[in-house]
Amino acid sequence: MREIAAKFIFVLFDLLIISFSIYFADFIRGNFNEFFGTAHTALLTNYTALLPLYVLPILLFAYEGIYTYRYDFWHESRLIFKGLIFSALLVFAYLAITKHIGIYSRAVIVMAFLLMAVIIPFSKNLIKKTLYSVGLWRKKAEIYGDDPFLLDEIYGNPYLGYVKPLDNEEPSTVFINSKDSDADTLKGVISSEIHRRSEVIFVPLVDEYDLTQSHMYELANTRTNLIVFQNRLKSRYRLYLKRITDLILSTLIAPFLILPMMLIAYKIRREEPKSGILFKQERLGKNGKIFVCYKFRTMYIDSDELLSSYLDENPDEVDYYKQYHKYRDDPRITNIGKTLRRTSLDELPQIFNVFKQEMSFIGPRPYMPIERDEVGEALYGILRVRPGITGLWQVSGRNDVDFKSRIDLDLWYIRNWNLWMDMVILIKTIKTVFLKEGAK
Repeated sequence: MREIAAKFIFVLFDLLIISFSIYFADFIRGNFNEFFGTAHTALLTNYTALLPLYVLPILLFAYEGIYTYRYDFWHESRLIFKGLIFSALLVFAYLAITKHIGIYSRAVIVMAFLLMAVIIPFSKNLIKKTLYSVGLWRKKAEIYGDDPFLLDEIYGNPYLGYVKPLDNEEPSTVFINSKDSDADTLKGVISSEIHRRSEVIFVPLVDEYDLTQSHMYELANTRTNLIVFQNRLKSRYRLYLKRITDLILSTLIAPFLILPMMLIAYKIRREEPKSGILFKQERLGKNGKIFVCYKFRTMYIDSDELLSSYLDENPDEVDYYKQYHKYRDDPRITNIGKTLRRTSLDELPQIFNVFKQEMSFIGPRPYMPIERDEVGEALYGILRVRPGITGLWQVSGRNDVDFKSRIDLDLWYIRNWNLWMDMVILIKTIKTVFLKEGAK
């Protein structure tokens, strides 16, 4: 009953937000006639009585499983955007076919769908967390496997709503993690659980590819499922799209960075008047081409002496650096440098590398030439694209990402790239900067 009640609330709030979006879009159109150039003569009742505006989004949300499955926030948001795009197209097609398009303002309908695209995902986030806190959005789940990061994400994410069952409770959902298990063991576990539970969720062994972006079909005679993987960054069309996106973002964002960068430069110079503001270092670019990467300087002038003394007093830091390629308490970092690194603001000057077509806004880490051997064969895959100012590993959710994991995340990004992923990484990066949880 709690599950049904929660789903009813989701549908109800979606309808309320659709209604609000229609009212607000009509209000904007009616009060800004000068901007649109013509007076708004269509009646509000024209839109409030247009059933496809309400029915189509709900039906497409249901078709995408939004009211059935417990998707992650970003996955569900992508499905919501997809549903709203198709809903808008169907609404305009309906009005064209019925020849009623003349009594409606196209601007109102477009603005209404844009408002839905912004408000619905964030309202779902708020509603699910609220229902989770009162116990309506909770589902008992058991997890086979010992991946601590996966355990924390499933049990610690109110948006998913899964909770550990008590000792005397039977979970309705079981997650089966295939890692560290042989095929016979997995078959036995799945066979046993699928008869006892209403839902069995299987985590595949191959995790280098995003299966939600792959195509799956069946060979009926052999009862075999085939999964089609595509490297999207090998597509010339998608590479052009990514480059155009970089140029648009750079042009839009650059004016807003002038004042913050001037303030940062002032604070760097005030802390150490004799030092330079920028730190320049050679990095590996696309196809292995060397370029000069720009950052704000975050270290003292006599950094080598400071590091030498620090390592003499803390010899264990040598092994730590080999694993993470950073020190726990680097003595070379200035006071302003600590803030810049914590928030990743030290990388703002790399926007000039983006303008010079040496880097992308989002991409793999720009590796140093001396790291070639340590990266190994993975470097050939990573260097197929431009490195990024930010990337997947910076927003991965892990507090400490070791060097090997960074490489794995960079390869995962390249193999599974899509424009939605870039948008999610960009939003998470902005969130990281404001919450001051950036990678050090």
